[in-house]
Amino acid sequence: MVERPYTQSKGYGFSPALQRTRKPFAMRNVLTLGALLTFTGTVYAYSMFAVKQDDFSDVPLPSQLPGVQDITVQERKKAQQQQQQQQQQQQQ
Repeated sequence: MVERPYTQSKGYGFSPALQRTRKPFAMRNVLTLGALLTFTGTVYAYSMFAVKQDDFSDVPLPSQLPGVQDITVQERKKAQQQQQQQQQQQQQ
C-alpha cells in the first residue's frame, strides 16, 4: 500500500505529516514539561515544609470562640451512651 503523506488516516492517531511537523519541537516540549514539573514540585514541597514549621498556638480554636459550639464532644457522649445501652441489652 502506498502511503499518502498529506491525507488523514482513519482513527485518532497522528498522520505522518503531523508527526513530521511536531518532531522539531519534541525536545523543547519535554524540557518545558520538566521545567514546569520541577517548579510546581518545588513550590509544593516548600509550602509543605513552611506549614510544618508554623506555630498555630496564637490561632483560637473554634470551641474557644464566642457563639461557636463544639458538637464533636456531644456526639462522642451520645455514641458512648448508645454503646453502653447496647452492651447492657446484650448482657440481659
